[in-house]
Amino acid sequence: MELRQLEYFIQICKSGSFTKAKDELGVTQPTLSQQIRVLEDEYNIPLFDRVSRGVEVTEAGKILLNKGNAIMNLLEEARNEIYGRNHISREIISIGCCPAEFGYLAPYFMRFREKYPNISLEIIAAEDAENKVLEQRVDIGITANPISDASVISTHLYRQEMALLIHSEHPLADKSSIPFRSLKQMNSIMFREQNKSLIEMYCFSYGFTLKSIIETSSISVLIHGVRHGLGAALIPTSLLESLRDDSLRIVKLEGNVPCWDISLVYLNSVTMRPTVRKFIQEMNPYVQAVLQ
Repeated sequence: MELRQLEYFIQICKSGSFTKAKDELGVTQPTLSQQIRVLEDEYNIPLFDRVSRGVEVTEAGKILLNKGNAIMNLLEEARNEIYGRNHISREIISIGCCPAEFGYLAPYFMRFREKYPNISLEIIAAEDAENKVLEQRVDIGITANPISDASVISTHLYRQEMALLIHSEHPLADKSSIPFRSLKQMNSIMFREQNKSLIEMYCFSYGFTLKSIIETSSISVLIHGVRHGLGAALIPTSLLESLRDDSLRIVKLEGNVPCWDISLVYLNSVTMRPTVRKFIQEMNPYVQAVLQ
């Protein structure tokens, strides 16, 4: 039996007549009749009973129809899987990541690309990751902001403590730690949005406002400003740990230390692409392994 003959047989069963089936298949009546006759000769049994209004499937034909549909379904699944693999190879996952966390998560992005070399990652600096997810400008967001929209799913990844980055000639450079209230008279350089709002909240709880002379969304600009003595910066400890610079000093904060919680956010959708789902599923175990 050839696959073409099985396809012809199934279409006749659906149409209820050779005439309708030939139109659906785009073949001539003699061709269709000949292929069914070959099929019946192979099994040595009629597959159809000819009736006035068309044809009816015999008991033997019903068995072949049942098994034939199963075969065609398996072939369709195979086509979909093969197409899926080819489609994945051309896919891009867009990620809106808050600037302060990019350096910490960059090793994971690299590891994911190494594991799935046919999936490209487009990393976009985003202070408003939730809005970018809602507007479907990115597939995934990484943010420290609380989520306000119920259509966005938020998965907690890790918590970051803040520490102080200062120049080596700063008056506090010889201190290993200081109380948070010591920042009261200090000129600061800080990230906009997420980092700023968190720090301002902590300052308010201590009864003062931090003097901000530079606000930026760029890590390099922030560090450059500290390196040139323009001010001090409160930034996540994970970012500080990667710094190796004799002109900079790290001072820890005592007491109620500012922290922010980093979350993975994405749109609550049943149509999420498999590659995006794969990224989400693999990210949390990776982060937990790094923190251990």
